[in-house]
Amino acid sequence: MLDKRSKSLLGTLILSAVVCVTLVVAPYTLLEPINLPKLCTLAFFAIISLSLIAPAIKSVIISDAKVPLILIALFILQIILVLFLSGANFGGQFYGTYARNTGALAYASLAILLLGSILVSDRDFLKKFVFMTLSVGAILVVYGNMQYFNLDPLPFTTAYTVNAPVGTLGNPDFQSAFMGLIALVSFTVALNSSLKLLIRLGLALMGLASIVVIYETLAKQGYFAFIAGVGVIAVLWLFMTKRKSLGIAVGGIGVIGGGLILLGLINSGPLASYIYKGSLAARGFYWRAALKMLTTHPFFGIGMDGFIDWYRRYRDPHYAAKNFFSYSNAAHNVFLDIGSSGGFPLLVIYCAIIAFVIISIVLFVKRSEGFDIYFAAVVGAWAAYQVQSFISINQLGLAIWGWVLSGLIIGYEINTRVKKIDQAISGSPKSNGKKRKSATQPLAPAKVISLFSAVIIACSVAIPPYYANASYFSAMKSGNVKAIQSAAYLKPIDERRLLYVSTVLRDNKYEAQAIAVVRDAVRNYPDSFDLWMVWATVPSVTAGDLAHAVAQLQRLDPYNPDVACWKCQK
Repeated sequence: MLDKRSKSLLGTLILSAVVCVTLVVAPYTLLEPINLPKLCTLAFFAIISLSLIAPAIKSVIISDAKVPLILIALFILQIILVLFLSGANFGGQFYGTYARNTGALAYASLAILLLGSILVSDRDFLKKFVFMTLSVGAILVVYGNMQYFNLDPLPFTTAYTVNAPVGTLGNPDFQSAFMGLIALVSFTVALNSSLKLLIRLGLALMGLASIVVIYETLAKQGYFAFIAGVGVIAVLWLFMTKRKSLGIAVGGIGVIGGGLILLGLINSGPLASYIYKGSLAARGFYWRAALKMLTTHPFFGIGMDGFIDWYRRYRDPHYAAKNFFSYSNAAHNVFLDIGSSGGFPLLVIYCAIIAFVIISIVLFVKRSEGFDIYFAAVVGAWAAYQVQSFISINQLGLAIWGWVLSGLIIGYEINTRVKKIDQAISGSPKSNGKKRKSATQPLAPAKVISLFSAVIIACSVAIPPYYANASYFSAMKSGNVKAIQSAAYLKPIDERRLLYVSTVLRDNKYEAQAIAVVRDAVRNYPDSFDLWMVWATVPSVTAGDLAHAVAQLQRLDPYNPDVACWKCQK
């Protein structure tokens, strides 16, 4: 499908993308230092990767990878339809909500990297990926412990439990889930008897250190992810070592256990009293709201990353009346996030991709002749990601792992299918010499031009939101009201910047300017509860404007008694 040189470059891009998106943060330079730089990095690598994939699309269509290619194309097509037909703000959908940034650009980029991972996945690449995973894990184990012991050189995240490690993911839950994945991969690779004993001991220690970091986060997601991954790897080992009956039994126990945990998550079954409490209990409210969004907007959803604008309207009236869980910008379940954002078609396509991954695992295991350590590590990591995705936000630093791991599994099954004619050709010295030559020869001029063009396009997509956010952050630090107001209008226009500048103007008695900004903002973002609240709280607001703002607040938060009596209080 891809020539050797393109495949090598694409593999390097994918490895680099996973590392950079996971680790990149921009403290003290951006209003939102976690997710926005991850989105910009993700989009940059995805667009460049596409320039290497696109010339080979015809050969992919006639290859064994045509089914996942069709699913990925349908996924991106549905996202495009949602952008234009959901009725939500185009810019907000494209770049996504503030502090999440899982809009159309993010999901299209993830889908491109999924396809790229399918094309490069083979035995050598899987091994490289696993050791890259361990390297990233080691960095975040060290960094997490530095945060725990109050030694963080960049202490810019302080919103959570004192000293709870957040790594470069911005939240203890995300750090916990990722450490569960790292512990799983570490312990699995430590089983590789071909490695030196000292290396295996080091891997086991890193696995233990990862578990310690999970404990330090005070979050449960890492334990859930790790246990699920261990169960999957145990079943893989039993089947791949021809212990089919025992594998079925262990798998059955795992399914039953998983079912009981799922029941516990919805406050049912014998485990409910242990699981359904705290932050996990809150997810039930988010999930029910997301289901309402999905069923009332079945074809194109509410718009990409639009949960925050619709949650108040669809939250449980009983709890809304008491103002419980009045704010959320995500369903805290990746499947429901995708479904509520893009409708049933997007959810069905995503589920089909997941199903294809499972089918690929089964097909590979059926023809395997022994326990494949690196395949097992990747599948276990994929299972760990899926578990956390069921109860968590699709944070980009984690999401890229789920999508790339999916591609690696699909591609590994396809690209390791051995045919007699291929074996005969690849086994000849002449063909081996040609392979070595093709892997080292320079790219054709047309491909160099394509890559250069892709870099320009990638920069034009990724740099503007970063520059606008950084400029606004700099203006905020300067305290210059005119500079702040000017920076708020830098393109691409962002709801959060307009909200902040209108708030700053209101609080500093520039009331006419505040109303002018918020009036512009609600034209682009009519479903922003926060923007209407700013307008309603400007002291000099006219009676007509106040009535209009309160009516919008009631529309957006119909079950909130405080909003209902706002007008009479004023």
